[in-house]
Amino acid sequence: MNGTKDIIGVLIDSGNDILVLYNGKDFIYVSQYHVQHYDVCTKEDEKISLPKESLFEEPETLNSISLRKALQESKGMFTEIYVTGHHSLHGYITSIMNDYFVFQSPIHKTMYISMKHLKWLIPYQGNERPYQLTHSEFPVVPIGLSLSRTLEEQLKKVTNQIVIFDIYENQNKIGKLISIQENQITLMTAKEGQVFINFHHVKCVHFP
Repeated sequence: MNGTKDIIGVLIDSGNDILVLYNGKDFIYVSQYHVQHYDVCTKEDEKISLPKESLFEEPETLNSISLRKALQESKGMFTEIYVTGHHSLHGYITSIMNDYFVFQSPIHKTMYISMKHLKWLIPYQGNERPYQLTHSEFPVVPIGLSLSRTLEEQLKKVTNQIVIFDIYENQNKIGKLISIQENQITLMTAKEGQVFINFHHVKCVHFP
């Protein structure tokens, strides 16, 4: 996959923009946009038993699976997602907009995730919780945010705030958001002055 390690599992279903794999424990919903190649791994397949039932209750979901539907079904569930960097993110989805979704993380708090940069998601099984946090430590509650339909418009709402793009992958992606115009983001960093970021390459944003 683009930007992450190989994923091994039994192919359960597929759609125009998504593959559903089962690795013996978890269902992995993989964005086809980021799949660079795949191989048939016969030996690995022999070790993985097919799941007894679908993760999601509604059988019609698997008949017309899509990335957006997988996000909708995962809304409010504890979920592991991978977007960028060396580590995946753990938390739950609170809102799904046109081209981004809102993810609540116990580590990074409220995050805006670009839908096109989501590599994969894994809904938690059963009563699992991130980091074994209790309900009082990390409750699943609706987040009362005023949200725009697109990520660009949502970022315009947070101009003059300190933002972190792409989970600390580059120091030049941390600073005060000055403006966003014509797909160009102007950011004031701590000492380097203004830097300019291509909006189309922004994978996620959160706030310190």
